[in-house]
Amino acid sequence: MAGAKASGRPPGWWYPWIFVGGMLIVVAVNAVMAIVAVGTFSGLETTDHYRKGLAYQEALDATARQADRGWHVEVDFQPRPAGSKSVGEGNAQSGGDLALVFSDRDGAPLDRLEVEAQFTRPTQAGFDQTAVLDSEGGGRYRASISFPMPGQWDLRILARRDDAHFQSTLRLLVP
Repeated sequence: MAGAKASGRPPGWWYPWIFVGGMLIVVAVNAVMAIVAVGTFSGLETTDHYRKGLAYQEALDATARQADRGWHVEVDFQPRPAGSKSVGEGNAQSGGDLALVFSDRDGAPLDRLEVEAQFTRPTQAGFDQTAVLDSEGGGRYRASISFPMPGQWDLRILARRDDAHFQSTLRLLVP
């Protein structure tokens, strides 16, 4: 038994090192997360936020005018089968056919609109695109869209006729 206590350290001398090790793990994980967060930042959502803030009342007034106008839009996005190609495409991409049907508050179709669809990638900058939709009559507008990659896309619909403007935003999932 004389050799059992050869080291002169009391039992449990290493317990405080558990807390030190735990704190080092927390600091290391936080450092990795900070580096990843800074490295994957895709930029600002808008570059002119100050000017948009000053024009906030105008935006509220435009929203009220749009609600008073009573225009509605129905969105129908039909994805293309995987691996199919659009006209003019050199390689297969994600995409599909976008159809919009505009109507007024009484359900009558809205024709003679200039309709534009803006697609933005919510998690990656640099892939934004705009498509002008062709009128098919009866308030129906259509375009074939190609996306550089599948996933979530924000769709902003802009329609104009004379001085009347319409805007709607929604999220699409492109397979």
